[in-house]
Amino acid sequence: MRNQDGKATFAILIALSLCLPLISGNTPQPKDPDPQIIHQLEQRNFLSKWIVAGPFPNNTSMEPLPDGSYDYGYYTDFLTELGGEAQANLIAGQKIPYQDPESGAGMIETKIADADPSGRVNLEKIVGRMDYKAAYAFCYVESDSTQMATFLTGSDDAVKVWINGDLVHQNYIHRGLQFGQDVFQVKLEKGLNPVLVKVVQGIREWEFAVEVLNSVAWSIVQSERQARMDLDRSLNISLIAEKANRWNYFFNPGEFPGLVWEDKYLVEKVHGEFDLNIRWFDDRLNEVRKAGKPGRYGFYAEGITADGVRIRRAGTMYCISEDWIAWGERFKAWLEPVPFFKKRQIWEDHRESIADFAGRIVLLSLLDQREGAVLMSYIDEMGADQVASGLSDTPVITDHDYHLALKRKILGMGTVEAALKLPARNIKIIADTLRKGSETEAGFRSGTMQDLRSICKQWYLDSGEPFQVLVARKGVVIINEAFGDSAKDAYDLQTKSEMASITKLLTGLMFAQFVDQGLIQIDDPVGKYLPDFPVAGDKAITLRQCFTHTSGLWGHEEWGGLHSPWLDNKIMSLLPHLPVGKIHEYNGMGYDLAGKVMEMVAGKSIFRLFRENFFDPLRLDNTILEEDLGFSCHSTAADFAVFGQLMLNRGSYGDLTFFSPETFEKLLPQPLDRFYPGIAQEWGIGITWMRQRHPMAGKGGYPNDHTILGRNMIGHGSATSAILNVDMDNEIVICQTRRNGGKNYDKSLEQFLLIVDDGLSDH
Repeated sequence: MRNQDGKATFAILIALSLCLPLISGNTPQPKDPDPQIIHQLEQRNFLSKWIVAGPFPNNTSMEPLPDGSYDYGYYTDFLTELGGEAQANLIAGQKIPYQDPESGAGMIETKIADADPSGRVNLEKIVGRMDYKAAYAFCYVESDSTQMATFLTGSDDAVKVWINGDLVHQNYIHRGLQFGQDVFQVKLEKGLNPVLVKVVQGIREWEFAVEVLNSVAWSIVQSERQARMDLDRSLNISLIAEKANRWNYFFNPGEFPGLVWEDKYLVEKVHGEFDLNIRWFDDRLNEVRKAGKPGRYGFYAEGITADGVRIRRAGTMYCISEDWIAWGERFKAWLEPVPFFKKRQIWEDHRESIADFAGRIVLLSLLDQREGAVLMSYIDEMGADQVASGLSDTPVITDHDYHLALKRKILGMGTVEAALKLPARNIKIIADTLRKGSETEAGFRSGTMQDLRSICKQWYLDSGEPFQVLVARKGVVIINEAFGDSAKDAYDLQTKSEMASITKLLTGLMFAQFVDQGLIQIDDPVGKYLPDFPVAGDKAITLRQCFTHTSGLWGHEEWGGLHSPWLDNKIMSLLPHLPVGKIHEYNGMGYDLAGKVMEMVAGKSIFRLFRENFFDPLRLDNTILEEDLGFSCHSTAADFAVFGQLMLNRGSYGDLTFFSPETFEKLLPQPLDRFYPGIAQEWGIGITWMRQRHPMAGKGGYPNDHTILGRNMIGHGSATSAILNVDMDNEIVICQTRRNGGKNYDKSLEQFLLIVDDGLSDH
């Protein structure tokens, strides 16, 4: 997987199933087929036993190769000695010679490999954990007749598939594995049909899965997928006001509007007909029958389907004064030039016209969107309560707090008994904090900072993507600079950038405070805190599963995400379909579900908790998190590096203790098969290994697992290619913020890390 996230939805899978390529070919004669790797084409079957050959080199190219890829391993046929990829029939114990463009001739010996119980083939477990490599897997599918078969494949990363000597599928992509990501159909011949899969690796996870179905099974699976897609889509359907006017979330004083599903047909297709009981509450959470005054009103809707599923929904609406006429308004909205618009002078020359039209957009947005009612409610309450403006009181946070309090009232939970405490102060033991200092103080050789500055300038020129970077050792910052044309890109040390999935690491650190204070245990079932969930049985999702991608969930910010007050109820309706604790599928929804647990325990919006328990105590005014716990945090390198130092200090920063070293140890990656047999992954509570294989690994006497910097490098990957790497062995924090990886990112990153490594004065 490259330094980015994969995201697949049922909609994509269904779309693929409607436009499948039909492929047939000529069968090469199998040579001495090994009966272990012959799979019968039955209704449906994961191909579970393979002959694997690898690892082969996968050097990245500075320029596109003839096939348009940048990966040597994807482009190169390593099986020419066996007649080429199209004709190769692998045998266990076979030795395959090949050429490495850097190290010369090499030899690979094939071996038998098994998929895990879920159908995944973990290539790291077979050939070793390493980055930038390629491997082949070979088996046979035996068919009792000539017939069409459907193949469902998933891979991490890029994949090619040959069946009967034809290249039937290829996808040059960098992603995490999800089952059934790619779907294609092939005409199988009667007898043995050789299948060769090539999987090309970037960094970290390296795996694939192949499932084959006959026409009967595919018809059943299509129906199952349609039903699941309908369920998935139904969870995104909102309750809105009946169409007395076009404004879904605004109304006048008096009777509350009737509420209807945006798509009643789909809701009833999934759940059948059922009644909803609607209750209304004012801004003080008093249950009311009519809207007596303008301001915030919240609704709570509950119904039970014919199958006994309890449906819960809630939302915010705003009551406007009777004398306000929306179509009589014409106001301006003055906007700063949007970041991607480079012609700033044109913007300045037409500010008045832009402001007129932007005002129209803002008005329509206020009236037509849920967020408009949230914003007006916030403004109304800030004025009524004379609340001082602050980073902890925003439209999002106040709306979350309102609905959390309403949820607790609906559930009869009352006030919070043991709220999360603020970080404790310790004046006796002061942990390291980030500060500017010299290379000598940090333990780097003289000239390292200048070398880093030089490579960063070249990095920007190669990629065209501006970025900030910070490198510190033992708390001493030797470089914290922005690289890029700030006049063009408006990118400096105060520019906030999307940290993407490194947000998951922050969520894990927030959760650590709950664990440390004894409010939640890592292996507690979610149902202990959210009453719609079971507390026992094979569908009892635990907090560990939420953080280690083993809950069975998928995607990021699905079903309204954290902004949906009853997101947990929506996830509950998916439980019958979730393989809880059975597979490792990268996602952000487990983090959002854990966020709902933390909110319920603390009695505060999770976004307020981040502000009050992390950002404010650490004085991180350039860090914002108000969208999602699986991604969405915006920050600067200087701000985010503080979290790196906090991890180096094992839970403390300066005189503040957020959690103990013992709790920190519980966050670190560990083999998941200790908890969930058959899942051959290592993962922590929002923390993963960020080891970077050294280019000299396996050469010149260096071991195959030789890394740049320490082996105990932790952090998390990012779709924007932002970096937070914490080298626990060498006490180093490396942070980079950027919007995109850009061209030659992997090579530039390797060169950058090598300079840091070579600069260590005690190496």
